[in-house]
Amino acid sequence: MRNRRVAAVARLHDHRTRRSLGRTIIEGPSQIADAVAAGADIIELFALDPGHLPAAVTVPPTIVTAEVLARMAGTLHPRGPLAVVSIPRAAALQAADVVVLWDITDPGNAGAIVRSAAAFGFAVATTTGSTDVWSPKAIRAAAGAQFRTPHTELADDALAALTSTGLTLMAAVAVGGQPVEEVAGGLTGAVALLIGSEAHGLPEVVTTAAIPVSLTLDGGVESLNAAVAAGLLMYLLRSRRHRPGGS
Repeated sequence: MRNRRVAAVARLHDHRTRRSLGRTIIEGPSQIADAVAAGADIIELFALDPGHLPAAVTVPPTIVTAEVLARMAGTLHPRGPLAVVSIPRAAALQAADVVVLWDITDPGNAGAIVRSAAAFGFAVATTTGSTDVWSPKAIRAAAGAQFRTPHTELADDALAALTSTGLTLMAAVAVGGQPVEEVAGGLTGAVALLIGSEAHGLPEVVTTAAIPVSLTLDGGVESLNAAVAAGLLMYLLRSRRHRPGGS
């Protein structure tokens, strides 16, 4: 296989290349199947052998060596198969439950939050300071959940855009917020759950404009990983609000 073709696939690990081409890399039968089910176009498909390919994929695979697949996947032991796919168009912000990644820069955390969002019926929105949720690392961390939940890219006026939708803004804070269980019971509309980075949290202008909510923690633990906290908050918001009588 020509090195130029391998290099072209490997360059999709770069954010600017992904954005300019509208393509990314996914790996594994289930992620590829999810992408196809979501309407993504499979542009190229690479595999170690022609077996174990998703039935819905009609693109014939290019058989490669483990070394070549590792170069394209950017991992030492890729599972394969690997596909180059089109990135779905960003969705318009709707008046529906959404988790907002506010300057989340770690692709592992971003991917884990996307996975929880898909599980609990939340859309995903990202600010300009956040990592690209379509990076191969974020897709691996999300197990391909990007293809199962709407994603919106917010511009620099993210707070104004969220406010204009009529969403109830809720800011996740480590300490000092209202217990999320209590807040959830009184909700009547859709929410935007704002999650900040572990290093810096949310900007003051954001926490001032939103309802600050916190998790009740025991054992002397002051805070949780951003992705873990986001998953728990989404679960509690959904489960407490959907109970009969809201309690």
